[in-house]
Amino acid sequence: MKNEKPTILVIDDAVCVRQSLKFILKDEFHVLTAPGAIEGQFYLSVKPVDIVLLDIRLQGTDGLNLLADIKDTFPYIEVIMITAYASLETTRKAIRFGAYDYLTKPFDRTELLSIIKNALLQRENKLGEKNELDRLRESTLYLEGLITKAKHTLIDSSKNIMMAMLLNIHSRDGYTWSHARRVAHFASMIAKKMRVPNEQLQWLKCSALLHDIGKVKITADILKKDSKLTDYEYEIMKKHPEEGVEIIKPIPCLANTIPPIKHHHERYDGSGYPNALKGKNIPFKARILAVADAIDSMINSPVRQHPSTIERVERELQLHSGTQFDPEVVDLVLKKELLSFA
Repeated sequence: MKNEKPTILVIDDAVCVRQSLKFILKDEFHVLTAPGAIEGQFYLSVKPVDIVLLDIRLQGTDGLNLLADIKDTFPYIEVIMITAYASLETTRKAIRFGAYDYLTKPFDRTELLSIIKNALLQRENKLGEKNELDRLRESTLYLEGLITKAKHTLIDSSKNIMMAMLLNIHSRDGYTWSHARRVAHFASMIAKKMRVPNEQLQWLKCSALLHDIGKVKITADILKKDSKLTDYEYEIMKKHPEEGVEIIKPIPCLANTIPPIKHHHERYDGSGYPNALKGKNIPFKARILAVADAIDSMINSPVRQHPSTIERVERELQLHSGTQFDPEVVDLVLKKELLSFA
């Protein structure tokens, strides 16, 4: 407990009661007195009060209502009710509303001091519990911060591993890493225009960077082939989304990237792969990624002898809107003229 005297606030409309209580208590306590609820509430708002002695029958105020207000606003202040008209019903109400105890007038000095000291002990115990809870909360927040930091470190480390894999693929086909960066940039532009929340936008960007990670399992002769793939080669190429999932799966912190990576080759009409998902059953970020991936492939793919112009890309998007692509995503790309930034 603090070294200075505890503070007691007496709220009673009888001046003789206030003076009597102040005389009894002044040697051991700082005593404030208030003739009514307004004055009492003022003291409570500006002074550090430990105990309130409250008359249950204040003029113009129901003492029980004031008790409830005090306990609601200052739950760690102990309130002792005082009255000349004790009854079992009012006692029950006072205790139910949060009073520590109940004293009847005239007061017995020894009983009064004993109840006040016990109330102070209870207040001290409650404050001790409160401080302990505050310390626990602080410890919890600190631990959560450490976990978050560790998680971010793990994510960054995992990303670095994934980037190394992508660069490995890039060294074999001269395309994958630069393609992934452009797709991530364009997918982010689309997501921002669609007002995707920032956290989800960041996961989309991460997914876009890693969407072709499964190609690490595909041989260089297929990756670098500049002519049309055979049916057999195409079936191998089609496995890269699921191969990517198998690479990502052991890294729990990258779990949010799995749906876009796995489903970025689904088609809106259900004719895509690997699961032939249709329409809105295709994860939302995968539908954005599919459009961004297709746009960059049309404009920058090394297997195209004549890269597509913006006008041709627009025609392709319009032609395949609702079949290959989500119409909502296509409409936004065309309406916002995002292709000028591709």
